[in-house]
Amino acid sequence: MASNPHVKPLKGFDPKTALAVDESFTRLMKTGDDMLGDELDDFTEGTSAGGNSGKECGALRTGGAIHSGFAKIELKSGRVVFAATNLKGELFFFEPAGDNLKVSGKIMLQGALYSPPVYNDGIIYCVAREGGAFAVDTGLKEAQGEPELISGRIIWQKRTKKGIFTEPIATGKVLLVTTLEGIYAFDAFNCPDRKIGEVLWGLSINGTVSTPVVHSGMLFIGSEDKKLMGFDYGGNKLKKTWEYDLSGACRSKPFVSEKNRQVVAGTIDGFVYSVARDTGAYKWNFVVKAPVLSSIVSSDIGGAEHLFFGADNGFFYCLNTEGKKIWEFRTNGKIRTEALIHEGRVYFGSEDNSFYALEMKSGKQIFTFRSDGNIYSRPLIHDGRVYFGSTDGFIHSLYI
Repeated sequence: MASNPHVKPLKGFDPKTALAVDESFTRLMKTGDDMLGDELDDFTEGTSAGGNSGKECGALRTGGAIHSGFAKIELKSGRVVFAATNLKGELFFFEPAGDNLKVSGKIMLQGALYSPPVYNDGIIYCVAREGGAFAVDTGLKEAQGEPELISGRIIWQKRTKKGIFTEPIATGKVLLVTTLEGIYAFDAFNCPDRKIGEVLWGLSINGTVSTPVVHSGMLFIGSEDKKLMGFDYGGNKLKKTWEYDLSGACRSKPFVSEKNRQVVAGTIDGFVYSVARDTGAYKWNFVVKAPVLSSIVSSDIGGAEHLFFGADNGFFYCLNTEGKKIWEFRTNGKIRTEALIHEGRVYFGSEDNSFYALEMKSGKQIFTFRSDGNIYSRPLIHDGRVYFGSTDGFIHSLYI
């Protein structure tokens, strides 16, 4: 075990060897014709709009707050549809329509859907805060023609004993779902003669709110038990190779640097730690003095990798891979968005109801857009526009 020179040793815990799954989830989803809603924030990829940068070019009113990002679905015709979820338990599909947005389908699931959906091989996977996991067949994999409206049907649903505050992860033929007590692996091999959704394995971890990251045969995750862990991952197995004692609980998704062979994660007591990817050995820490719940992302500046994230003190940071601050930018609210970096800009939202675009190199503000609600989760850019949601119940679209 790699030890943290900045904290005292922690008392260990005795994890269970497996997780039980209750498959008697009898209340199925219901379809609805009302529009959905929530505070949403996401984007995809596109081109510059020059002088229109930051101007709103479309909005869609939904039925409530969205706390998650989007799944992007690219169809054979070139049509692009996005899937999103909200706290009312609605899974909905929408797409650009000229200078506006339109709803392309909606389904009602059970529970508050805080996490973004995942699309894989024609199936949309969703998880609920209360412990529900759902697989919805969109009908898009085998469809002869593309339906104007998507009317997905549930093909399996499970209930775990503990709540889920993490994102589902699709790794080829396996779906990983992390609950407050550990990780489940579900069979996601979708073919006519095979029933997907069977539990392949489960591993108990004491308190997991951090979404795991799978990278080059390993899985990395933080825990409420103040640990950052590395596992050998092979789809049908998960074996711990190292753990590092943090000074506080880790609730954000770790970042893995391929270039620098390090794993970087923030803690709720205001630190960002870097450890060696293969051994968990301490490399450096950066002191924020405020909870870090924004997942860390990276991009190159002048050929060198840099790290970007926000914190609850309202500051957005750029660090080099040795943990040295390059610049910071202050907002007026907590930043819990996982930022998006696109063509030399970094995009993110804040609890000050504003959405920001900054120059990646300098941190200089390019534009800000004011909504009537808080902005969380990842943005999405597609075809020259950035899309995000807000607790004001709108999906906003801006020129980039």
